[in-house]
Amino acid sequence: MIILYHPQPNERHRRLAALLQSAWNIPVAFGPEDDAVRCNDSGWLDQWSSSEPASSDYAAWIFWRTWVWEETLPKDQHARPIGRDAQRDLLLPEAEVKAREWAASLGITLSDAGRPAPVLVVDIDHLFAYRGRGLQSAVGGFLSDLIRGEFGELRTRIFGSDPFYSFVFWTELAQRFPQLELQFFALLAAERGPYDRGVVPKSSVVREALRTLFVRFDVGAHLSYGSHDRAQGYRQELAELESILDRPVVRQRSHFLRNAGTEQLLCSLESLGVVEDWSLEFADVPGFRSGWASAVPCAGVQQLPVAAMDQNFLGMSPREIADSLHALQAAAWSVGAPLRVGTHWRIFGPRPEVERSGKDFSAWREGMNLWLNEWSNT
Repeated sequence: MIILYHPQPNERHRRLAALLQSAWNIPVAFGPEDDAVRCNDSGWLDQWSSSEPASSDYAAWIFWRTWVWEETLPKDQHARPIGRDAQRDLLLPEAEVKAREWAASLGITLSDAGRPAPVLVVDIDHLFAYRGRGLQSAVGGFLSDLIRGEFGELRTRIFGSDPFYSFVFWTELAQRFPQLELQFFALLAAERGPYDRGVVPKSSVVREALRTLFVRFDVGAHLSYGSHDRAQGYRQELAELESILDRPVVRQRSHFLRNAGTEQLLCSLESLGVVEDWSLEFADVPGFRSGWASAVPCAGVQQLPVAAMDQNFLGMSPREIADSLHALQAAAWSVGAPLRVGTHWRIFGPRPEVERSGKDFSAWREGMNLWLNEWSNT
C-alpha cells in the first residue's frame, strides 16, 4: 500500500485514490501518517477550481484532466461537450500517461504496457428496419411504399430478410477475428420520442432476436434518451432487458451519450446494480474524453472509455480511416489498454441504405475491415 501525504483528505482525494489504485494495481490512500509519501501539492484539490493546475502537482492535474477539464468545453444541444473545440491533443490518453509517470517517480513498478485486442462497441439503435416496430409503424411503412409504387420493398417487408438485421455479419466477423471482443448494447425504449425510434420491447420477434444474440455475445442496455427524463426510467428499461435475457444487466451505454460521465447518472446506475458504463466518449470527434484509455472508476461504477465512433470518420477514405484507428490503437497500447471503437448495428445489415436520409457508411465499413485485417496480421 502507498499513502500519499495530505493533512486532511477530502472527497476529491478519496476519488483520486480509487482511480490511482485501479491504475497502479496497489492500494492507494491520502492521509497524514508519518510514513506517507510527500509530493508537490499546490493546494488545488483543497480549493476546487476549473483552472488547470500546475503539471508538477500530479494529483491535482490528473484529477483536473479526468473530471474537470471537459466542463470547460462548450456544449451541444444535448449538453454533450464539443470535442472539436478542445485546445489539446485528444488522441493521447494524457491523464493515464501522467499517472504512469507519477508511479515511476514514486518507484512503483507497473506491468509492461501490453497490446490487448480491440473492442467493437455495437449500438443496436434499430434492431430491425421493418419487424418488431409496432402495428402503427408497420402499417405506415406499408402504405408509404404502396403509395410510392415501391413494390419490391413491399415484398421485402413481407417475405425478405430485414435490411437492418446484421446478426449474420457479426457472427462471421467473430469467426474471422476470434481475439476481437464484441460488446452489444440494445435500445429498448419504454416510450417513443424524437430520439427513441427503435423496436417495441414487448414484440416477440424482438425478444427472440435478442435471446439469439445473447447466446453468442454479451448484450448490455442502451438506455434511451427519454429514460433520463422519467422517474424509474432507467429501472424500467433495465428490467425489460433482464426479462428477455433472464439475467442481471451489468453494462449500459447511454443513447446519444446523454448524461455521460455525470455523477447523477453513475450513482443511479450503481444503485440499480450496473457496474460498467460505456458512455465515456465524445460525440463529434475521436479521442480519449477523460484522458484515459483504461477504465475510470467513479461512484461505484467502472467507466469504459470509447475512443471513436463510426460517425467521426464520415468523409474520410477507407485508408484514412484505417490509419486513424491504428493511431488510436497505438495510443491505447502505450498505456496497456484496449482500443474501444463504437459503431451501429444497422449499417452492417443486408441493406442499410433503406434508411431514408441515412448517411453513407460504406467507407467506414471498408476502413474498419482494413484496420482489423492489418491488426490481425501484425
